[in-house]
Amino acid sequence: MSGLTVPLVKPVAAHGDEVSELTFREPLPEDVMQIGMPTLLIPSSDGESVGVEIRAKVIGQYISRLAGIPMSSVKALAIADFLQCQGVIMGFFGSGGGEA
Repeated sequence: MSGLTVPLVKPVAAHGDEVSELTFREPLPEDVMQIGMPTLLIPSSDGESVGVEIRAKVIGQYISRLAGIPMSSVKALAIADFLQCQGVIMGFFGSGGGEA
């Protein structure tokens, strides 16, 4: 899975251009070692179940790195676009929407 493209509902400025879609490369182990995992597993107090926390700041870092846009552009994304990109990032890690 590589080269997944997300069409944006609301274009953003990146590197002096207006961007209307983002194309994501597949993450490398180096990316994971530098940024961390996009989710955090939280065991319950009874030890029988596990909750999952989606780490929005980490997702934002992956969007920036894998789509090659500055963090200022990530912060300017429409929430619908951010959530669509989040699904792609989560898909790389075996969970979430993945396909755009």
